[in-house]
Amino acid sequence: MAATAAVNAGIAASDAICGRALGYCSKGEDHDQAVALLATAVRDLGPSRNLGRLLGAKSLASYSPVLLSDSKTGDLIKYAERLVDAMNEIVR
Repeated sequence: MAATAAVNAGIAASDAICGRALGYCSKGEDHDQAVALLATAVRDLGPSRNLGRLLGAKSLASYSPVLLSDSKTGDLIKYAERLVDAMNEIVR
């Protein structure tokens, strides 16, 4: 559950960043497009890398019956926190 929440938090933060910077956010299922859009919205590549990492784990975290390790879950939470921090800097 924590891994899924981290992925969803990262996606929401990315949407807020893109909405603020570009006036729109990614609406499709194409994860690469969402990462590229975030890279366009923010000159720093860190947020788009973190979003890519979260989206890369989305299926496993959200739909797989296999539980993620504590280490992997911790990594996902860290990526989400970084995106939320970036969002706070940009949106405020």
